[in-house]
Amino acid sequence: MKNLQIVWLFIVFFATGSLHAQNITILHTNDMHSRITGDGPEIDYTPMIINNDSVLGGFARLATLLKQQKSTNPNGTLILDAGDFLMGTLFNTIEPQTGFQLSLMKQMGIQFTTIGNHEFDYGPNALAQAIQAAEKRGGLPQIISTNLNPVPDAPKDGQLAKLFANKTILPYKIIEVKGVKIGIIGILGKDAAEVAPLKAPVQVAKQSKTARKTAKMLKKEKHVDLVICLSHSGVYSDGKGGFYGEDVKMAKKAKYIDVIISGHTHVVTPQPVKVKNTLIVQTGCYLHNLGRLDLTIKNGKIAAYHYRLIPIDDHILGDAKVNDEINRYKSQINKKILNRQHLYYRQPVAETSFNLMKHNKRGYQHTNLGVFLTQAIQHDVNRYGDSTDVELLASGTIRDNILEGKTGVITVPDIFRVLSLGRVNDSLPGYPLAKIYITGHELKNLMEVLLLSKSDDGYVFVSGAKVYYNPKKVMLHKVYKIEINGKPIDLSKKNPKLYSITADTYLLSFLGRVKKLSHGLVSVVPKDAHGNPVTNMNTALIDFNKNKKGIQPGTEWLAVIHYLQQLKDKNNDGIPDIPLQYKKPLSHRIAGKKEN
Repeated sequence: MKNLQIVWLFIVFFATGSLHAQNITILHTNDMHSRITGDGPEIDYTPMIINNDSVLGGFARLATLLKQQKSTNPNGTLILDAGDFLMGTLFNTIEPQTGFQLSLMKQMGIQFTTIGNHEFDYGPNALAQAIQAAEKRGGLPQIISTNLNPVPDAPKDGQLAKLFANKTILPYKIIEVKGVKIGIIGILGKDAAEVAPLKAPVQVAKQSKTARKTAKMLKKEKHVDLVICLSHSGVYSDGKGGFYGEDVKMAKKAKYIDVIISGHTHVVTPQPVKVKNTLIVQTGCYLHNLGRLDLTIKNGKIAAYHYRLIPIDDHILGDAKVNDEINRYKSQINKKILNRQHLYYRQPVAETSFNLMKHNKRGYQHTNLGVFLTQAIQHDVNRYGDSTDVELLASGTIRDNILEGKTGVITVPDIFRVLSLGRVNDSLPGYPLAKIYITGHELKNLMEVLLLSKSDDGYVFVSGAKVYYNPKKVMLHKVYKIEINGKPIDLSKKNPKLYSITADTYLLSFLGRVKKLSHGLVSVVPKDAHGNPVTNMNTALIDFNKNKKGIQPGTEWLAVIHYLQQLKDKNNDGIPDIPLQYKKPLSHRIAGKKEN
């Protein structure tokens, strides 16, 4: 009898121990940016055939991979996303009307996500409309947003405020997985908030303070075992195996957070970044990888962990149902967006025998894509929009590369991905092009300020003008000559002549702030053709079809397509070819000593 009691005690001991040690799997993504059909040339993406393309990502492949990975721990898996799920492809252009991507995310098994800066690219109410449309379509992942505070009854974000008020969007969520009580919070980082101007009037509470307070409440008052933060804040590699950034700072200040699913900075963490007792993980971007974090939870704490990044590539056979839904949805994109511009989704618009890259290790100014795009846009403006002297393009609005791929064929969605930000209206995505006028002296001032930028994202490409400057001169005294159409212009204050400047409305809206950016040392006053000041760039929109009533606006991505369509077809295959002159970058800012 005594032996039986001992055996029973061992059984109870091990059974009880197993209750206090549970294996939880977290599958996570971040910064998907609507890359529903992969990140690469559209024509190369073949998710229903394995081992035949180099395109990474895609929702059909992700759907398969999520099923496979969840099957190894079916009752103990959480599928999470860290924001910027929208914006970047033609799929997001009609999301406010359809809720397609958000509902597809739920269908694939994603349970929780948070709001990133690009969810605000069409404004708070458009985000609210997408959420409401997804609810009608079949639901969406639960959105967690802890530090965003929309303004009730405000015209620009009233619809979003209602979703916070009726608990469609939650400040936190407590769930139980295999007996482990888990609290989930969502944070929009400081930098992410600063680069989301269209979020206004939504307010953003202090990130670390809010995270610390909420995590402490969840641990101390709600008695959760684990706090997971979906953070659209990010980390950066220091190049020496370490990491820094907002999420590292937050982990140091908010000790009750156990895991940070990071986003925003598009950085890959090969292994979790451990800050005290907090694990930080990020997959990069565009669904190149799925992150898998396996945790052993014992007595309410992480006793052990294992992490790996799983490539989402063409070794994975896509989910047929998801792929079919995506292909059917393209017809809606055609009907509501592209057909109105006399285009269709898979339409070839050009081909290339080389890559056009937006960035390399030396920076934006040493790449070929920015120069190509700026010249293409100016060509279209000159052809349809009454011409312009100078075209400007901000590097930060260039969102993708133009890649040769297997065939060299470039389609409509490939070009849209390159210049995908902004919206003219519900049927025309993209920032509209506008034209203002400034004097030669103001043009010099503008170029001086542009030379001040130390950030690649702040670099501005110029077409139509050659800017000569002496890098050894002091600040705001570097530019000594500007040529337009090959001829030097008078840069003195005495010259009253006005020169036309074209760019998208987003970039032009910053020109009036040149005085502030230069600490009052220089100023540029945007004007109309008659010299009257322009304060609202929407009043300076270019009319691209004067045969129709009212202003018919144009966008950068459409201008590039129009330019490509009129290029020569050198190999007689019916598709225009990008000229070889763009294989290497062309100089538009020329550094050198001032001539005697």
